[in-house]
Amino acid sequence: MKGFWAWGAVACLLAAGNTGCYYEQWQNAERSNRILNEDLSRVKLDLQDCELQNRQKDTTIDGLNKQIAAKEQTIASLTAEAQNLREALAKAQAILEAQAGKGPGQVTVIKQALPEELDKALKELQKEFPDYFDYDAEKGALRWKADLLFPLGSDVLTTEDPKIMEAMKKFADIVNSDKGAGFDVIVVGHTCTTPIVKAETKAKFPTNWHLSAGRAIRIMELLAKDNVAMTRMGIMGYGEHRPIADNSSKEGKAKNRRVEIYLVRKGTVQSVSMGVFEVPGLGLSYLAAATETRMGS
Repeated sequence: MKGFWAWGAVACLLAAGNTGCYYEQWQNAERSNRILNEDLSRVKLDLQDCELQNRQKDTTIDGLNKQIAAKEQTIASLTAEAQNLREALAKAQAILEAQAGKGPGQVTVIKQALPEELDKALKELQKEFPDYFDYDAEKGALRWKADLLFPLGSDVLTTEDPKIMEAMKKFADIVNSDKGAGFDVIVVGHTCTTPIVKAETKAKFPTNWHLSAGRAIRIMELLAKDNVAMTRMGIMGYGEHRPIADNSSKEGKAKNRRVEIYLVRKGTVQSVSMGVFEVPGLGLSYLAAATETRMGS
C-alpha cells in the first residue's frame, strides 16, 4: 500500500512538471507570435511605402516621357524648318548665279502719251501754276521745284506759300477724276550734291539718297491726305545721282533739287528677274534680284 502511494506521488510530480513545461512553451509561442505580428506590420508599412514610391516614380517617368515626346516633336519641326531654309537659300543662290554679270538692272523711261483729256488737264494746271512745276507731256511727269516744297536740307513740307498746297490739291483732284482713272502715281525724289549739314536732318537721313526718298514719302503722304489712294502710289529716291543740270552752279543745283510725279498706267511699274522667298518661322522675306523697273526719271 505504501508503495502504491509512493508511485502516485511520483506520477503527480511528473504531471506537474509537464504542465510547467507546456505553459512555458505556450508563453514562448505567444511571444514569438507577437514578434511575428510586429514584423508583419512593419513589412506591410514598408510595402505601402514602396508602393507609394513606385507610383511617384511612375508619375515622374510619365512626365519625362512626355517631355521626350515634346522635344522629339520640336527637333522634327526644327529639322523641317532647316530644310526649308536650305531650299530657300539654294533658290536665292541660283537666282544670284543666274544674274551674275548682268549688272544691277536699269531704270528706263517709257515714252508714253497720256490720254488727251488727262494731258489737257495737266497742261491747264501747269499754266495756272507755272512757277511751281513743269509738265513733261512726253513722260507724263510733273517736275516740282523742291526748294518751293522743302527748306534746303529738310524733308519738312513748307507751308509758307498756300498756292503750293492749292496746286497739289488740284493735281490730286485730277488724279481722282475720271480722267485719271486707271493710272498710278509714282513720286520720285532728287537732290543736288550739297551734303546734309543740319544735325536733325542727318540724324534721320544719313545721305542725300535717304533724304530724296524721305521727301518723296512726304509728297505721297500729302497726296494721300487729298484722298489719293495709297494703293495707287509708290515712291523712289535717287539722291544726287540723276541730275538734269550742272551741279557746279547754284542755278544747276536748284534745278536738280526736285520732286517728280509720274502718272503711269496700272501695271506699268513692275520688277523682273526677281525672287522673293518667305523665311519660315522668322517672318522675313529674302529678296534676290536684278530688277528692271518700267519707270524712272
